[in-house]
Amino acid sequence: MLNNNPQSKLRIEDMMTTGVITVLPHMTMRQAKETMRLKNISGMPVIDHANRLIGIVTVADVIQALDEQKLDLPIKERMTTRVHSIKPYESVNKALAIFRQHGYGRLPVVDDQNRVVGIITTNDIVKRLAKYLRLDEIEEITDFPNKTVQNHTLSFNIKGGDFDRAGLAASTIKKKLAELGISHDIIRRAAIAIYEAEMNIVIHAFEGQIWAHISKDKLQITVSDTGPGIEDIEQAMQVGFSTATDQIRELGFGAGMGLPNIKNSSDKFTITSTPGKGTELDIQIFLN
Repeated sequence: MLNNNPQSKLRIEDMMTTGVITVLPHMTMRQAKETMRLKNISGMPVIDHANRLIGIVTVADVIQALDEQKLDLPIKERMTTRVHSIKPYESVNKALAIFRQHGYGRLPVVDDQNRVVGIITTNDIVKRLAKYLRLDEIEEITDFPNKTVQNHTLSFNIKGGDFDRAGLAASTIKKKLAELGISHDIIRRAAIAIYEAEMNIVIHAFEGQIWAHISKDKLQITVSDTGPGIEDIEQAMQVGFSTATDQIRELGFGAGMGLPNIKNSSDKFTITSTPGKGTELDIQIFLN
């Protein structure tokens, strides 16, 4: 069955990062450590002299070498050689499926000769899709059939890994708010909050629901998902939150999450989560 959603046409080449930082197998783990620290990255493809992918080295490999005091070993002795990669013409859905199945944070992108041409991460997907959906752009509407905001309720079922429909809730609610004559700043904040919540479900959860109730004075958004949940909410709410060890943090690495963006876009925000079961968000944005 054909999928007419334009998002289904997006390919890895539409979202990947080019100009990839790579290393050679004869370089040392100390050099890998310094490169990752200076570039603030947590992993790099290892290539041969023809730019062909032969492995990947990560911050976890660096930490292990550091613990064993073997930072002067060549990367080829510590790198992972069984590497998943993806082609630039393949679908973003395939990348998300690999991320979810194996828990990876990045995938090297290679051409048909196995030469590295890019890299893609879940953050790339989130950022590029937001741009693709033009969530920061608010169309100017001057002719409203009814500028008095009445009660409106919209609901969306979100499936984990369903990239084809990712962003649908955010773009639909954004359009409804614009039709109702809500101010541009409020629409922008609502779009950001809903989009971040929606992408958290698509990337991290099994499934979820988003409900949006628009009344005359506020937008009430409830997000509920079934998934891994959050072990430490206070920590997860920190900007630049990372599950990395103290050693990794000392090296200058970290990974951010969308939850701080949701909180910053909301007038009121609460979160509850049960590890192994799921997470619920309550988001309120005042319209006046």
